[in-house]
Amino acid sequence: MNSINTSRKYNVLINGRNMSIVMDFITHSEAYFKCLSTSDCWQDVLGHFELFKPDIYLCFVDSIYSKILTQTNALRGDALYNDAPIFVVADEETYEELEQNPRPAISVVIKRPISTDNLILRMTMHLEQRERAAKLEAEKEAERIAKLEARRAEAIAAEKSAKAASAAPQVRKADEKRKTGIWENWEEPIFKDHKKPVKFKPLQPKAETKPASPSAPNPVSPETAPTEQQPAKTDFSQEPKTAQKPEAAPPAQEKKAGGKKHILIVDDDRTVLKMLKTALEEEYDITTMVNGVMVEKFLMAKDVDMVILDYEMPGLTGADIFRKLKVNEKTEKIPVCFLTGISDREKIMEVMSLRPHSYLLKPIDMDMLKAAITNLTN
Repeated sequence: MNSINTSRKYNVLINGRNMSIVMDFITHSEAYFKCLSTSDCWQDVLGHFELFKPDIYLCFVDSIYSKILTQTNALRGDALYNDAPIFVVADEETYEELEQNPRPAISVVIKRPISTDNLILRMTMHLEQRERAAKLEAEKEAERIAKLEARRAEAIAAEKSAKAASAAPQVRKADEKRKTGIWENWEEPIFKDHKKPVKFKPLQPKAETKPASPSAPNPVSPETAPTEQQPAKTDFSQEPKTAQKPEAAPPAQEKKAGGKKHILIVDDDRTVLKMLKTALEEEYDITTMVNGVMVEKFLMAKDVDMVILDYEMPGLTGADIFRKLKVNEKTEKIPVCFLTGISDREKIMEVMSLRPHSYLLKPIDMDMLKAAITNLTN
């Protein structure tokens, strides 16, 4: 621990349900970090990122299905996220799963058990390395800008020099012409006409003029009297009999309502469809279907930004629909989020094996669903 730089304390936001582990880390790291704990409530996490502005986000998890892990992708896409690295400390099973299926939002995954001292050391070294990289990048950018400014100054100086060089001959010609013109002007009266006597005319006194009497009006002759201007006559015989009608403006193209993202929701439970439509229709353009029979035809005719798909449906299941979408060139890239009410581990692993873009368990957490929609449609 002697190698840790204690010149400054980093802000660490901690999330985890095992409070004994969280409190143990806070107690042993107070000399190096300023720690604050948060809950897995989405609004709490965002509020702490806005106010605390952590340098690192530390998560203790015990399952691959932890709500804290699910939030990491949504956190990366939120405006309140400040690009702090996300450290995940997990048990052996969760660690192996994250190693096989890494999540881009997570910066570092550490397997438990690990001592608090070693964890503090790894976090500090990671932050210091990030700072050095950022400083090096800033120095490179400053050097690049300085070179651009120097080139610009050289170009301006060269342009001024070229203008001065081109203007020098013109200045010399103007000086010569001015000097020559002065001597020519003096030669003519002095040297050419010096023998001729110069006669001066006596100054004549100016005739006195009496001011006109203000009461006497100036006589105006009929020839100089101003004539009253008559209004111009309009010749209506030259006007067309019927006025030409203006051309009708072309009809405006129909726009998509409000520019909203279009989401298709497929679920055999009409209550779920009504609830989701009510919760999302202010922000999104929602289309609902109670089965998957028309999904493929609908997506061939309409463009959607995301599909929310119930996994367990009678007849054509969510898995069947998902496989059809993935083999079609027009629909293969549409993000799909599974909704499932099953809690059996084997069934959940079956959902995961399809590799959907996201999945949520019922009953649906609307905050988590909105976060998933934001992450997948942007």
